Amino acid sequence: MVRKRAEMLAQLPASPGVYLFRDDSEEVLYAGKAKNLKKRVRQYFQRKLESRTAMLVSAIQSVETIVTDTEKEALLLERTMIRRFRPRFNVDLKDDKSYPYFRLTVQEDFPRLEISRKLKKDGSLYFGPFTDVGSARKTLDYLHRAFQLRRCSGNEPGGRGPRGRPCLDYQIGKCLGPCCGHISKEDYRENIDKLVSFLRGKGKKVLSGFESMMNTLSAELRFEEAALLRDRIMAIKTVLEEQKAVGDPNDDIDVIGYAASKDLSVLECLYIRSGLIMGRSEKVLTGKFMAKEAVEAFLSSHYRQKEIVPPRIFYPVELEFRPAYEEYLSDYAGRSVKMRQPTRGKGLRLVNLANENAHAGLRAARVRYRDYRALSGEIAKALNLSKPPETIECLDISHTSGRQSYGSVVTWKAGVLNKEGYRLFAIKEAEPGDDYGAIAEVIRRRYTGTLAAQMPVPDLLLLDGGKGQLSRGLEIVKSLGIEGLELASISKARSAGKSGQGSNRDEFYLPGRANPKKLPVYSKAFHVLQQLRDEAHRFAITGHRRKRGKDDLLSLLDGIKGIGPARRRILMTHFRSMNEIRNASMNELAALKGFNKTVAINVKDALSKDN
Repeated sequence: MVRKRAEMLAQLPASPGVYLFRDDSEEVLYAGKAKNLKKRVRQYFQRKLESRTAMLVSAIQSVETIVTDTEKEALLLERTMIRRFRPRFNVDLKDDKSYPYFRLTVQEDFPRLEISRKLKKDGSLYFGPFTDVGSARKTLDYLHRAFQLRRCSGNEPGGRGPRGRPCLDYQIGKCLGPCCGHISKEDYRENIDKLVSFLRGKGKKVLSGFESMMNTLSAELRFEEAALLRDRIMAIKTVLEEQKAVGDPNDDIDVIGYAASKDLSVLECLYIRSGLIMGRSEKVLTGKFMAKEAVEAFLSSHYRQKEIVPPRIFYPVELEFRPAYEEYLSDYAGRSVKMRQPTRGKGLRLVNLANENAHAGLRAARVRYRDYRALSGEIAKALNLSKPPETIECLDISHTSGRQSYGSVVTWKAGVLNKEGYRLFAIKEAEPGDDYGAIAEVIRRRYTGTLAAQMPVPDLLLLDGGKGQLSRGLEIVKSLGIEGLELASISKARSAGKSGQGSNRDEFYLPGRANPKKLPVYSKAFHVLQQLRDEAHRFAITGHRRKRGKDDLLSLLDGIKGIGPARRRILMTHFRSMNEIRNASMNELAALKGFNKTVAINVKDALSKDN
């Protein structure tokens, strides 16, 4: 073994690139990058290592290297290898969550301010991200009150309502009334300029201007107008009170902090925009990682098709690949991005603040982790599992009166529901009403092929059903050769509703056990598994209804002369329901992109007959 390792290390190239550590079954244990592959890989075998790295090294049987021309190429290739192989010793920061932004449609004559999770290159201005969606919606409401912006959808004021008639928002003083000509484009744009200044950190200046206007109106005895302006000022003050200023109005910075203990690590990112903390994201990692490793994993995964890269990024440790990251992020952002590890002044204070938040998050995570471990052990004991589950998936089948069936999969991971692991499957092969066939199809599609590579196999699959569903699930899992996946099923008790039995009691079917098992109703394991089954049912029903409604809408539009796939898609995008299409005027339908008066007449005639 020593000789084989020495020969392996001697053959390493002294070039930039990526290295893959593999075990005796050729599974990739770890993927890393290096400026000099020979020096970097040798370091693993020539120094005293902390426990996690020592465990990695003890399992290494071979090393594969891929040489690149530049450090940037090595960085991008490492990211690709991690996404492809998902090595268990790499930092796992897979996160499909998208944070909301404020989108200001300045390309329109009368711009709107709305919440958006998609960053479109359509000329709009984006402010954020906001990690607390509830807080973002509350702030948006106050900003609408303060600046009296139109809330109607669409590029033109009035949305889908009749043109020229003021909406309710205008009548109660919450809109300036562009739909009925009560404000010119120029005056509305002046109001938008004030909003942009406010969102860019100049809130106090905007507030001072409003207060000056209110005093002037009062001096002119225009008390009703002054009172309306007073209400807008109060809304602005409410927003300003909830903002924490930590820098200059021109500061757009992401500040990364890190904290670790023996079994948990927390990576914190503070989003500072226009000198204000707009939000924060917190990622809890199982295990202790080097700060450099965690920060690099964050930089590689976070800014990818979902986040605006700020001009500056601060971090707490020295990064060997800093120039490569700057080049990569600058290319992605389309402008210069500077990164540094502050050692003094305001930058150091911000990094210390991020580290303090990370330590606070670590303390809270340790409490949650302790509770989760106890709960996981209770579930394992209750269901006779071989080990406490970290990840549980629950499968439910939904169908209505023999129509299209759907299968839902929801995920519980480390003590909480994990929305990233939710999936909805339209049943394509099994006949409607055939639950056994549908279960087999969903298991096959979930645990084989592309989806299996994207989502690791859970420790436990919980089926919604009885003994028959469990038997079919075990059969298909065995035939597919899926390893490490244990199964159980949950169903309403056969005695449910009988005197003295209680109507909400569930029972569990386990492999190798003839009779179902009942858990104590006061046990946490019972309630968590019951809630997981209910969530799978809710997700299946919701998705089923949504898709069924869409199918019904499509069927009504099919057959209308002049309505093909493109025009049908425009109708479904512009209108939210069939009733809205029915109620739309002829002129409104004809004004849609790709439509004309003849097509609008065909739509109105067809839908009036159907109604």
